[in-house]
Amino acid sequence: MADSKKFYATSFALTKLNHGFITTKKGARCLVIPIAENYLSEKDGAVYMQTDICVREEKDTNENYGFVKQKLPSDVYKAMEKEKAKEIGDKLPFLANLKIFERANNDTSGASNEAFTEEEHDDLPF
Repeated sequence: MADSKKFYATSFALTKLNHGFITTKKGARCLVIPIAENYLSEKDGAVYMQTDICVREEKDTNENYGFVKQKLPSDVYKAMEKEKAKEIGDKLPFLANLKIFERANNDTSGASNEAFTEEEHDDLPF
């Protein structure tokens, strides 16, 4: 059975998060996102944002196949009354739209043999 994968291209609008702003620190442009005000959670020194991803079979009128929306972490949601959680959840931002990303695959088995690499940027001051 062939492995059928779909890759979606998206771009997150991080400045849509509450009280997020761009500033300059030591010559580097930085994005500052308040953790508590954006219902982000911390665990083991990392910061997480809960999201819902909606994927459609057919594209919409803007050529999108879905979207990504921020949602409340489950512990925060459970600690609130349902009406309050719904009110806050409805105000959380849509972060991105999904477009199907087509890429060539020379492997006839369906498995990708492409390696994804990260580019290093030496121009960062930290």
